[in-house]
Amino acid sequence: MALVVAATAATAASDTTFLSAEEFGEQLLANVVRIRAIDHQEHGFGLVVGGTQRHLLIATARHVVGGSQDGRIEVMFCKAASEKPIAAERVGEFNADAADVALLRVARPEGFSVRTRALADEALIVRGVGTWLLGEAQQCGLAPRNGAVAYPRDDRDNLRIEFPGALGGASGGPVLSGYGVVGLITDASDLSYIVYSAAALAARVAVQMPGAWQLEAARNIPPTDPRAAQVDLSETLNLYLFSVRNLHGLLQQPAVPQKLFFDFSRDYNTAINRFRDARDRYDGALSRHWPSNVLPMWAAVRDRLWAVHEVFWKLNAGDARTIFETKSSPPEVQARMRSLSSELDTLQSGITDFLQVLNRRSSP
Repeated sequence: MALVVAATAATAASDTTFLSAEEFGEQLLANVVRIRAIDHQEHGFGLVVGGTQRHLLIATARHVVGGSQDGRIEVMFCKAASEKPIAAERVGEFNADAADVALLRVARPEGFSVRTRALADEALIVRGVGTWLLGEAQQCGLAPRNGAVAYPRDDRDNLRIEFPGALGGASGGPVLSGYGVVGLITDASDLSYIVYSAAALAARVAVQMPGAWQLEAARNIPPTDPRAAQVDLSETLNLYLFSVRNLHGLLQQPAVPQKLFFDFSRDYNTAINRFRDARDRYDGALSRHWPSNVLPMWAAVRDRLWAVHEVFWKLNAGDARTIFETKSSPPEVQARMRSLSSELDTLQSGITDFLQVLNRRSSP
C-alpha cells in the first residue's frame, strides 16, 4: 500500500483461524513424530503434547512402545531439519489403566516450539464430520484420502472413524478434523480406526501430571462450516472500520505524531490485507446457507469498502513520507479526508445492515 512507508505490513491477529483441515494439518505436522520401538519391533506415530525447557512429552498408542519401561525407543520429528533419531523413554509416572495410550519423554530439539492450539471442540465432533490422518505406513504427512466420524466418544473414551482402506502403521498418530485433533489411533480394520479421545487423554494427564499437558483448543473454523463466514466477515469488517476511522481521523488533523501515523497505518494495512483474503472466500457459503438477498448485500458492501480504500491508496509514497517526516498532514490530504466522511458513514451503515442479516442465519 503506497500510504505506508515506515511501517511493514502485519498479518491479521485474530483469535480465530479459518484454515481448511489440510492447511491446519500441515501446520500441526510439526508436533508429529515417527516412533520405532526397537526391542518391541513395532512402529507408529505420536503427538507432542507438552514439555519443559529440556524435555518434550509425546503421546502415542501403548501397544506401539510395549509394556516394558526398559525397551529401546527412537523418535524422528516429521518436520525436523535433521533425520537423526532421538532416544525416548516411557513416562513411568503416567498410568493409562486399560486405555491403549502411553507417554514418552525425549530431549527437546534445539529451537523446537510446541504448536499448542491443536484440539478440536468435542461438541463439534459429531457423526459425519470429516477426518484426516497425519501419518500412516511410516510416512509423515496428510494421508491422501479422508474418513469421517462414525461414532463419537463412547463410555471407554473411544471414537470410531470410518476410513475405507485403512492401512497399518498409523497407530499412535493423531486424527484431525477441520476443528482440530480428535484423538490418537489405537486400532484399525480394513474399514475403520479406533481413536482414543484427545479430550480424555488431556484430562487424564492433567490429573496425574499437572502442568505437563500444553495443548489447548485449536479455535479453528474450516471454511466449509457456515460459521466461518459469520465469524470471519464480522471480524474483518469490524477491524476495517476501526482502523479506517482511526487513520481517517488522524489525517484530518494538521499535526500528525509519527508513532500514531506508524501504528494507524500498520493497523490499516493489516485490516485491508485481511479483507482481501476474505472478500471472495465465502460467496458459495452465503448463497447456500443464507437468504438470496445476503450475497448481493455482501457484494455491495465490499465494493463500497474498496472504493473507500482507493482514496487511501491514491495517497502516494511522497504524501506518506511528507506526513511522517514533517509530522503534519498537508492541506490537500486533510481536504480529501473530509470529503470522504459521508462515504465512510454510508459504508458503516451498510456494514451494520449486512452484519445484522449475516448473524440471523438459522442453524443447519
